Amino acid sequence: MYIDALTLTNFRNFEEAKVVPGRQVNLLIGANGSGKTSLLESIYCLGSGRSFRPGSYRQIVQHEKERFVIFAKVTDQKGEAHNVGFQRESSGEVKIRLDGEVLRKFGPMAKMVPVQLMTPETVELILGGPKVRRQFIDWGVFHVEHSFVDDFTKFAYLLKQRNSLLKRRQKNDENVYWDKNFAEYGERVAKSRHEYVERFAPILVERLKHFLPQYTFKFQLKRGWDSSLSLAEAMAQHEDADYRYGHSTVGPHKAELRMTANGEDVKSILSRGQLKLLVAALKVVQGEYLSSETGVQCIYLVDDITAELDSTSQEKFCEALVATKAQLFVSAINQAELPELIKSADTKMFHVEHGTVKEL
Repeated sequence: MYIDALTLTNFRNFEEAKVVPGRQVNLLIGANGSGKTSLLESIYCLGSGRSFRPGSYRQIVQHEKERFVIFAKVTDQKGEAHNVGFQRESSGEVKIRLDGEVLRKFGPMAKMVPVQLMTPETVELILGGPKVRRQFIDWGVFHVEHSFVDDFTKFAYLLKQRNSLLKRRQKNDENVYWDKNFAEYGERVAKSRHEYVERFAPILVERLKHFLPQYTFKFQLKRGWDSSLSLAEAMAQHEDADYRYGHSTVGPHKAELRMTANGEDVKSILSRGQLKLLVAALKVVQGEYLSSETGVQCIYLVDDITAELDSTSQEKFCEALVATKAQLFVSAINQAELPELIKSADTKMFHVEHGTVKEL
């Protein structure tokens, strides 16, 4: 997937901006606060329907404007051209368009524009709670397993309904119906996740021999209940706890991806820079795995590429990014701080300043 043209209207500090990126490396150069991250954010919105930055969507819409609009011309892996658009009103209403058709759900747009994001904050993939690691896995499963989005959406609905009933602390025939469906769809979600990690983890471990050769890594998915039991059996064992606490205490919403290096939790053995390099490997290899499984290349968004990485780690990271042959958008304060490898690739450079973008 490649973005051939990008237009922003009333998005953050961009009243109107147009970018014609290259199909490999696109360097965004500019001072802090110039809008580099906002440009990356707009592409991320096309692929996810939301921002990666804290705060309300209202902060994205320019002050005193009614809406922001992101429009892009893209080319898929078959060489076919498409038009995609994402609009959000200050009232919160969302409009998604794909080739002129208004979509009711965001899934087709996310499939069309898969993006991998790397910022100084994405180290939270490791340091944060289990939810961010579940989201990492689910991104991968969503893009390679067609049935997953329906199973996951159904399970999320069942979880909400079941928890609502558990809060009443009363058991009746209605609970039996929700429990049966919760167990069925929970098993489906867990199975898809497990199969994905089983295929993806060995490839990741092999690639990490280059990124961090001094460590032996292992990745294990804990599915959210005792693996010797079915979900229905685990629910029966935890029934008293569920009613006592008023929510479902077992299920795929409790899953966790455990990461170890030399047998120890990566959080306790790796330095901050090494953790960031591990996150970089996770993201790069997940994108490569998507390409190998489906033929679809994702777009990599990298904000502040040199943060907390020594020169050797920077070279490894940049080498891996360029080797993907995917479209890259990389931000930096100035050209001089960038590793030579990423500057010597097929590169376009843009200067971002005060809501304007100019190709250099």
